[in-house]
This record gives sequence, C-alpha cells and structure tokens, in this order.
Amino acid sequence: MQLTHDEQAGLVTRTQIAQRAGVRRPAVSNWARRHKDFPTPVRSGDTELFHEAEIARWLMNRIIPQSQLRDGEQAGTTYADRFRRTSADRPSAEPKAAGSHAQRIGIQDRNAVDQLMGRLADRVRGPATMADFVNLCLIVMYVRHAEPERWRRIEDCMSAGQGARDVQSLLRSLGGMAQDTLRRNGDRTDMRSSLLQLEPRSWDDLTSAVRTVAGTGVGAFQLVWESFSAREGLQSSEFCSPVGLASLSAALVLTPGQKTTVLDPYMRGGEMLAAAYRHTGDATVYGETLDGRLQAVASLYLLHLGVRPKLTSTRSDRWPPSHEHGVDVVLTNPPFNMSDAPGPGRRTGNWPYGAPPQGNDNFAWVQYALGALVPGGRAVVVMPVKAGNSVNTAESEIRGALVRGGAVECVITVPSHLFSATPVPVSLWVLRRAEHPVREGILFVDAQELGTKVRRRRVLHDTDRDAITAVVRPWLDGERYPDGEYAARAAERGFSAVVVARAVVAGEGCSLRPADHLGSGKYGTAPVQAQLHEAAAAAAEQTDVLRLLEQRARETGYSYRTGSGPGGWNEAVLDDLCEIQPGPSYTRLPAETRTADAGVPLVFPRDLGAGKIVDDPRNRVPWETAERFKTFELLPNDIVCVRTGAQQQPALVSGSQAGWLLSSNVMRLRVRPEAEIDPLYLHAYLGLRYAREWMSHRAAATAAPSLSSAALKHLPVRFPSIGQQRRSVDLLGGIGRRADAYASHVSALGRLRAELAEHLLHGSVEPL
Repeated sequence: MQLTHDEQAGLVTRTQIAQRAGVRRPAVSNWARRHKDFPTPVRSGDTELFHEAEIARWLMNRIIPQSQLRDGEQAGTTYADRFRRTSADRPSAEPKAAGSHAQRIGIQDRNAVDQLMGRLADRVRGPATMADFVNLCLIVMYVRHAEPERWRRIEDCMSAGQGARDVQSLLRSLGGMAQDTLRRNGDRTDMRSSLLQLEPRSWDDLTSAVRTVAGTGVGAFQLVWESFSAREGLQSSEFCSPVGLASLSAALVLTPGQKTTVLDPYMRGGEMLAAAYRHTGDATVYGETLDGRLQAVASLYLLHLGVRPKLTSTRSDRWPPSHEHGVDVVLTNPPFNMSDAPGPGRRTGNWPYGAPPQGNDNFAWVQYALGALVPGGRAVVVMPVKAGNSVNTAESEIRGALVRGGAVECVITVPSHLFSATPVPVSLWVLRRAEHPVREGILFVDAQELGTKVRRRRVLHDTDRDAITAVVRPWLDGERYPDGEYAARAAERGFSAVVVARAVVAGEGCSLRPADHLGSGKYGTAPVQAQLHEAAAAAAEQTDVLRLLEQRARETGYSYRTGSGPGGWNEAVLDDLCEIQPGPSYTRLPAETRTADAGVPLVFPRDLGAGKIVDDPRNRVPWETAERFKTFELLPNDIVCVRTGAQQQPALVSGSQAGWLLSSNVMRLRVRPEAEIDPLYLHAYLGLRYAREWMSHRAAATAAPSLSSAALKHLPVRFPSIGQQRRSVDLLGGIGRRADAYASHVSALGRLRAELAEHLLHGSVEPL
C-alpha cells in the first residue's frame, strides 16, 4: 500500500532514524534484527516506515556510549534524547538561493557531512584519493543549488539507473557538467577525470552519497572542505581558511556596498574572496594559486555563491617582480613557515623591505601582498604569531623596515585552534601601501579570549567579529580618539588593545606580537581568561554529569542482594554458544596489503583496551581487498579476542565499528541466534579473572603465546536466565558509566587546577 503524504506524517525511514540518532544505517538494521521489541514497521510501497513516537520510546533505554558522545552531550544521554532534539533541527525543504549571503549551518548539515566524510567516503572512492571524493561532493552541491535544470537531469539519471553498469554514466554526467561550468569561467581543470577515478562499491553507495550531499544547505560546502582538511591532516599550504577568520578579515578593511577590487594571491578554497563578496555585495574578486586543483575548488565555491571570479593558476614565478593586478584590497591566508619552490624567486622578487630568509616565505608573502596594492590600498594577511617576534636577523630587519615605513597599521592576535588541521596560533596583520607613514602609532589587539569552542576547535562568530571591528575600524578610518580610548573600548568587549608609538615598536627586536606590548613583561604572557572559564565550565559540566548519574543510581537502584548461587544456571562450552572465527592467515593478508591511509580498518591486539576497540586503528586494507575477506567482517556486539600475543580483556564491537576486519592475530566470537545468552553478558563473563586465566594458561602452552580456536571452544560458560543476564549487564553498565564519569571529572579538575594556578600566581584572579 502506498501511503499519502499526510499519512506519512510522524513516520520515519531507517535512514532517517540513523541520521537523527547519530548512528550508521547498519546499526538500525542490527537493532531491528537483534531486539525483538524493536518497533514494527508499516509499509509505503517498497519503503519501511516507523512511527516516530515508537522509535523515540524504544531509544529511551539505549544510552549513548561515552566514546560516541558529541559536544554538549553529557554522560547518560540516550539515543532518544538525540533523536528528539534533531527533530527540531531539520532544515526547510526549500533551498536557499545560490547567491545568498547568509549561510546558516544546522545540525542536520553537520550530521550529513559527518556521514559523508566517514565510511561512506571510503565506500564510494575505493582506491581513489579523498580529494576526488571531495570533488564529487562539491560538484553535486554546486549543480544542486546553482543549476536546478541540470540537477533534474541528474535526478532522472539516478531514478533510471539499474546498478553497477550505470555508475560510470552518472559520474561522467556530473563531471561533464562541472567541467563545462569551469571552462565557461576560464578554468581548464579536468573534473571529469577526477570523478572517473572513483570506484564505488555499489550503485546504492554512490546514489546514497549523491542524495545525502544534495540534501544539504549552501553552507555545507564549507563544512565538507573543512572536514577534508581535518581528516587528511593537510599542510598549511592546503587547508581552508575558517569562515569566521575570513569574515573578520573582510570586515576590517571593506565596507558594505563598496565597489572595489580584491585579490587573494593564495586563494586556497576561495574563502577569503567569498567573505569579501558577502561583505560588500559588489566586489570584483581575483585569485591566484599555484595548484590547479585548488583553483577548481575555489571556482565551484564562488560560483556556488553566485560570484563570477577571475582566478588563475598560471603564475610561472612565485615572486614575479611586477603584478598583473593593482587592487584596492588584498585578503590572504598564505602557507605558514614554508619555503618557496625552486626558481629565481629570491633574485627576481620585489623586496622593498628586505629579502626574506631562505627556507621561510612568511615575509615574502607580506611584501607580495603590499606590492599588489594600489597606493593607499590595504591588505590583511594571516600570519603565525611567532612571525611577530622571530629572532631571525632578516625577518627582524624586514619588520623594522615595515614599521618605519608606516606599512603596519594594526596587528590582531586571534584565538588559537581556529583551524581544523593545525593548532598554530595566528595573527592578522593589517597593512597599508603608503609613501609616508599616516599614523605615528600601531594598534595592537589581543583577542585570544574571544570565540566559542566547537568540538576540538574555536570558532569566531559574528558577535566576535563585530566586537573587534568596533575597536579597530575607528583606528583604520583615522578617527581621532585618545590612545587610551582604544584600550577602554576593547576592555568593554572582553579583550585587550594598546596603541604603541612606531619609534618604540621599531626598537630592539621590533616585535609585532601584541602580547609583547600588553604587559606580559619578564614574567611571561598573562594567562588567558577564556581558558580559565572553559576549564571551570568543563569541571562544572562533569560535576553535573556525576550528579545526574548518581541521582539515576538512587532512583533506579543500582543495587544488588545476596544471591541463591548458580544452582539451576545453564552450563555450556563456548562452542555451543558462539561461532568462533579466527582471523585470516598471515599469508592471505600479509603486511604489504595494509595501508595507513584509506580503506577498511584492520583490528590487531594492540587495538584492544579496557574491553573496547580503539576508534582509529593504525592499519587498514583497501576496499577491493576487504571484499575478498567478508568472512572476517565484524558486526555490532561481536566479541574480539587475542589469538596471538599477550592475552588481554576481550573487546566488544560497537555500532560504528561494523564492517571492520579481523587481523591474523585476533579471533571473533559471534553469539549464535538460538543461544540463550546475551552478547553483553558473555563479554562481561569473558572479562572475569577466571576466564582470563583460563585463556592465558592455554595460550602459554606454546612457545609464542597463541590461543587456538580449537582450545578456546572448550571454555566452560555458566549463565542464568536471559532476564537476569540483562539485569546484571544493566547494573554493570551503570557502574561503568559512573566510573567513566568520575575519570572525566578527575581530568577536568586537573585541568582546572593547572589553569587556576596560572591565574592565581599571575594575580589575574585572587581567592575570596
């Protein structure tokens, strides 16, 4: 029966359950298969649908493991909490216009990108690089939002597709559309060839990825690029510029409605140019890169926003003596602390402030940016903080020349950990091309305390940008305030600022590091208040988690009583309860088949610890290799034991680890469907001192510790009724969660103590 649209209200698919509960799609299938009380579906045509309220009730009894909690989720959070919360975060089905300036990124987009950049990426790309998969995502986003007519052709192609034989046709269509678009805009990048490198494991994997990408909003384009930077551990020459940092850079020197020309000589993915266009609405943007692949990314990103950029990757000399463009503004985030490519650059470059040292281009980029400006033009250059007071003689002399010549107007230290791929702290140098100094001072700003922690990064929001520009723009616009007024304005907004005379700055060392001018003195830089606040908040949060768990323990009664003994319990050997599967032999899966890059994770004994498998094993095998080893695949609630090597506590497979493979050194236990034993109970049983000693003694009987499946299958197991097993597991799980919470609390208190010591002994706080 096909349900009407109204009848489908309040119903969800398995995929929607997975997305809203924050798990992989196979985990939902495993729940349905392994738990008899999982809600019964209704059918609409060929689709299974579930009542949303029934799913929410069922998920109430499933607590999210500590290792899988997201930022803001406390220990004890259930999948029901997450499922209900995301129901309010679903974006409108009406797509935003491609040129919209506002890009609100909702939790659904973040979840979709997390799903895309995880195992789905590996399943779609096969042996191809991650960059090729990212190109697929960016192309789909562009076509979906900017060219709806062409997107309808892609939808028709997916609807008519029959399977594996249509994979290449779909990839060729998408690649051709992107290539046509890029060539119309002067970009000769071969995107079709990039997409044809992909080798999806199945038609369903490819169409699932394409539809997931198509369901995201305009702002997800940046999320994909940032996730790629973090996942691949890109060098500073490759990763993207954070949106907040790019927005701040543009707001410092551009005005809404201003008709202007903007250049980014190292445009990465086009983030700086996008920020310039959003801020002005009428900027002509130019971009340069030495990497044609990045030119294609930047082109798609800017076209995605409705900007027609003028980009090039044909510069033959990194440091040409003259510039093709004389622009009003330069915004750039060049690579940090890296050397230029071989060539005549040091001889032919234009170095009015002094030749940069060999091996580090930081001050080559500063001078290149200044040389690209028209007289009176301004540049904002992202620089590593240490470039401001480095001891290199050439760099110190260049800083002195910049200061004496009036090129440096302002230096702003921004929060650390803004970048997804590097923790390098950075500053914004606001520079001006002027024949003579315009101001007698330089404004130094320390805004390290601004921003908000999101996952492992800090993010600059619009409020942070507005706070900084409220202090800096009057200085750049030449307003005549007393120098002390800037410090007062900054203090009102939660950061520090000071105006220092150029003659003072140009003294010994010529430091352009704001902390050196804001009272750090010989006792070091004053501690950052934001870090103390974060540490205190984290400790308070862990205290609340503990309080909640202890309250639940009292209410639900994590208690026990004297038992009647094991009389009447079932007894069996392990072979009666489990399928025991050793890993493949070393000759079938030798070391040369492994990779540390992409593919299916391979589980070794070193990956087991505290009854779990680590989240990121060191070794993987390519997808095409994994296809030949399906027999050794892991499913949720499988148990992994050491086969060769020192015995340790067996590990339980989590939902996110489904599809991983056994190595030669481990073996898998999978509870038989007819066995009256709960996998979690068996896992706890195998962790008993008796069971570990039994396995160790059998393993120690050989020269090199090795436990065979033939020996392990004789392990005696004693177990009560299934109801008592589950009550026992629930009791142990509750205590385990409390133990994890106490460990997190101890860690948070340790961090708070260390941070508080910095502040107490610097005098920035004092005891009551």
